Amino acid sequence: MIRVLRLLVLVGLLSAGADVRGQEQIVSPNASVPYLGVHGTFTLDQTELAASDPRNPKRVVFDRMERFSFYDDLEGRVPIARDCIYAHQGPAGDPYYYPVRSKTSIWELFKLLSGEAACRKFTYVALRPPHGNPVHMHMRYGDDRSSFESLLAMSDGPEDKTKLDPWWSVYCAEGRSGCDK
Repeated sequence: MIRVLRLLVLVGLLSAGADVRGQEQIVSPNASVPYLGVHGTFTLDQTELAASDPRNPKRVVFDRMERFSFYDDLEGRVPIARDCIYAHQGPAGDPYYYPVRSKTSIWELFKLLSGEAACRKFTYVALRPPHGNPVHMHMRYGDDRSSFESLLAMSDGPEDKTKLDPWWSVYCAEGRSGCDK
């Protein structure tokens, strides 16, 4: 009977978002969505100030959360890095919002496994999974000198739409939102 109670307590802790040590676990709000919705083509929202920043890829193509390609143009004719292979590393809370502020933002973290040399520019990729209406996502990336910690640390305050900030870039699902026009 005691074993059953211990098991029930453990299951209760895990389902409440805590691990065995009682620490809060971060669970992706899109955990039940196949591939976290990261499948298809997303283009940089041309109405955002960050669209004028040349560091932001204009088009990103995701194949089942495993293979990413980045393009310098909206049409996908000028590749920056193609067929980069990634492993999903799990979710992480945005340090500015999660969990003390009312907006709980989760980043999904991906690490490069292999691909052409140009893929190293995108060694670490952090995405806010597709959400909202119209469907959009946010992306940050760093090269092999970067880290997940440095990408997450860029969240030091709320978005300021009056300043150029490439890390708040908005990417819309191609053909569904109109921001790719």
